[in-house]
Amino acid sequence: MLAISTMWNALKQQDGAALFDDLKNLGFETLELSRHLTPDQIEQLKPYLRQNPPCSIHNFCPILPGTSQAAAEQDKILLSSLNTDERAEAVRRTVQTMELAVELEAPIVVLHLGEVDTYDRSYLMRDLYTYGEREFEAFDQKVTEATEWRKRKETKHQDAVLRSLDELNECALKMELSIAIENRPHYYQIPNFDEVGLFFEEFYGSPMRYWHDIGHAALQEKLGVCWADAWIDRYAEHLVGVNLHDLKGLEAYHAPGTGDLAWDELFEQLPSDVLKVLEIRPCEAEPVIAARELCFNYTLRGNDAG
Repeated sequence: MLAISTMWNALKQQDGAALFDDLKNLGFETLELSRHLTPDQIEQLKPYLRQNPPCSIHNFCPILPGTSQAAAEQDKILLSSLNTDERAEAVRRTVQTMELAVELEAPIVVLHLGEVDTYDRSYLMRDLYTYGEREFEAFDQKVTEATEWRKRKETKHQDAVLRSLDELNECALKMELSIAIENRPHYYQIPNFDEVGLFFEEFYGSPMRYWHDIGHAALQEKLGVCWADAWIDRYAEHLVGVNLHDLKGLEAYHAPGTGDLAWDELFEQLPSDVLKVLEIRPCEAEPVIAARELCFNYTLRGNDAG
């Protein structure tokens, strides 16, 4: 299945009915609900989505009270929070997203698990990458320094996530719903590569799955954190869906085929039957349609090869 995220037009098309029509006119099989949708947009979308259920929903959806659409990526509350009240509120809001998924018959809720509360040193790696020093020793030193600082504080946040996932897996089981943990773009975010394995070891046999973001993995590789192909190689048995977007340098969410990534190699790694969702920043329709054809053709080749 090939779908498209509402990220593409949620900010520019405030009327839910028109938003739905714009996306369906692009020729995709179904939609993914992004974190940028307002409560009004969701209500306006519901009559259409009941006839055309979304394939997945990203948490939190709709946006949290007091959050603008443009700031939806910066969560105000975290499932990894060490503050008991904040973490409980994040769990409660996640359950609300899961209830929306059940109402709309969406089978998957994609979770953003939070972060480790550490000083963000990403700008150091970004600067060295931008100045063409990716292959020099100084770059590796900055990556090591950043990840070591993360390790000093990560255990308590991992424990907070485990408590959150314990509650959410129990709810998902009752709701007959899958929750999927997603790899994130920044080294301080949760889960990192090893934490995915930690969480699946803890909740083996639960309704939890793995959601892979192509662009996030590629960004981590460019910044020296983790090889992009390692995630699917290691966690393929848990994989339920993939977000597809391209990178231009370190800038994410471009239409596949318009950036730096080698999509022929990427699609060779992806199971042909896994859910694939284009997650693209606002742009003209033409590159989105071209990306749809590109991804469809690669998927078709994979089916033929199988």
